[in-house]
Amino acid sequence: MNDRITTLILAGGRSSRMGQDKAGLLLGEKSVLEKILENVLKVSGHIVVMRAPDQPPLSIQSDLSDRIKIGFDRVEGEGPLQGIADSLIHLPAQAERVFVLTCDLPFLSNRWIEALNEAFTEDWDAVCTHSENITNALLALYRPQVLHRAQELLNEGKRRPLELLKGWRVKKLEPTHDLPLEVKDMNTPSEYENAKLHFKPKT
Repeated sequence: MNDRITTLILAGGRSSRMGQDKAGLLLGEKSVLEKILENVLKVSGHIVVMRAPDQPPLSIQSDLSDRIKIGFDRVEGEGPLQGIADSLIHLPAQAERVFVLTCDLPFLSNRWIEALNEAFTEDWDAVCTHSENITNALLALYRPQVLHRAQELLNEGKRRPLELLKGWRVKKLEPTHDLPLEVKDMNTPSEYENAKLHFKPKT
């Protein structure tokens, strides 16, 4: 656990394809969000979870309340850049690196989080997951100053998270063959059913 590393979890999306809030979906006895928190708490001193304005607040264990902050987007429906922009007031002053994750990563473990962190050297301003020819700006590690562009981009009418990367030194990291599921997200009911099967106790 490192107090200079903060994790931002974006959990305020509409989940239109899933039809329900993905953060609370159960995989075994734990929700997707709880599984993600278990892993990021091993490397991050502080966690910020951003929700949409109309979503209910999340219940957090009392012993973790000093490490996990819940924030809300000021404007609904503006996408992940809004969550990033509104999260900045919650970042601790000592944060030197910020993981940005979404809450639909059921297979994510601290192995991939550590891989991103190890790849993050002085040569880079951001290290992003790159898988199947797609760069994922929402499974990435950033210097805080990169994230401060989010509000500027919104003011310019730009909504794509990849806009954050323009003009910065960005390393794209591909998962090794033994970590194919780590970076896979979950957006539809059928993908949720597959994830439940993956976590179903073996008999």
